[in-house]
Amino acid sequence: METIIKGVSKPLLKNERKIGSEAPAIILEMLNGEMKVIGMMATKVQVMITLPFQNSLSKELLNIIEKYQEQAFIYLICSTKLEEEVNIENSSVDFVEFSKKFGVYIDETLCAKSLFIINKDGQFVYKEITKDVEDAFDLEMFETKLDEAIHFKKKGHVHETWMGA
Repeated sequence: METIIKGVSKPLLKNERKIGSEAPAIILEMLNGEMKVIGMMATKVQVMITLPFQNSLSKELLNIIEKYQEQAFIYLICSTKLEEEVNIENSSVDFVEFSKKFGVYIDETLCAKSLFIINKDGQFVYKEITKDVEDAFDLEMFETKLDEAIHFKKKGHVHETWMGA
């Protein structure tokens, strides 16, 4: 995988994550100083958003985050503090190890622009890594996939099927 920065193609280093695979657990320090373990099984769907620059958070993406923040754990990870006012309990500049584990590491100062949705079972159900760090996310697809993940109901056995009726 690679991404483009100011017209120059850069390889993304470390692990590439695939849909259906298990998300890695990672400890992140949030902007409020709290340490959180994220990425594995959780009580809500998790969204990991990496942004390369302090001005990379669009108003449209922020609107989606605000719309779903009660229904999902949404984390913003950037190499520098974002210009936009965000929830410091779920925002971090502790991006190096995270970006290596999630396959969006460029170098010690930068990560690719990416979105990951992880279901309650700790599996990747959606990912988007923009081709160029300046590109916009496909927010319509992201919101559709996030809504699907939040409202997904696991199919269990039906009593009659289990009884052999």
